[in-house]
Amino acid sequence: MSHGPDSGETDVMEPDNQHARRTALVAHSVVAKLQEMGLPNDLEDELATLSTDLGDLWSAQRELADQLEGLVRSEADWSTVGDRLVDLRATVDHISWHLRSVRRPMTKITQYAYRMAPEGDSAD
Repeated sequence: MSHGPDSGETDVMEPDNQHARRTALVAHSVVAKLQEMGLPNDLEDELATLSTDLGDLWSAQRELADQLEGLVRSEADWSTVGDRLVDLRATVDHISWHLRSVRRPMTKITQYAYRMAPEGDSAD
C-alpha cells in the first residue's frame, strides 16, 4: 500500500500528534468528570483503566470508520483489498482488546454510581 505524498494518505510511520492529543483529551475528560463528581481514591485504578480504554475505543472507532471508507473507495484489485482488510482486522482486534479490558472497571464504577444516586433518581 503506498502512503506517499501523492497517495492522499499520511505516512503510517509518522506520528499523528493531533490525533493522539484528541484521544488523550477524551480520556482526561472522563477522569475530570468522575473526579469532579467525587469518585473515591480507592477506585483510582479502575478510573485509569476506564478512561484509557474509553479514549482508545473512541479513537479506534474513528479509525475503523476511515479504514472502512478507504476499503470501499479503494482500487478494484485484490492486493489493495487484502491490505485494507489486514488494516481493518488490526483495528478490530485493538477494539476487541479494549472491550474486554473496560468491562470490569466500568462495572465497578457503574455500581458505585448507582450506590451514590439518590433513591428514585434516574437519567432521562
